Amino acid sequence: MNPTLTQTGDLDQAYTALAEATARVGEARAPLLLATLALALLSRQPDAAEALALITQAERLAAT
Repeated sequence: MNPTLTQTGDLDQAYTALAEATARVGEARAPLLLATLALALLSRQPDAAEALALITQAERLAAT
């Protein structure tokens, strides 16, 4: 089993890299960067149910 970012402690490094990449592309292109990243990460999910659960979770967090 592959360790996750939270298990290896690399989540902070990944978050920082994402924040820096978002800043580099600028506010106008940030949605495209995030959508492209989201699609790439969703494609790594084992099935549609897992991908849909992550989408629901993200939507719920964004609404708070």
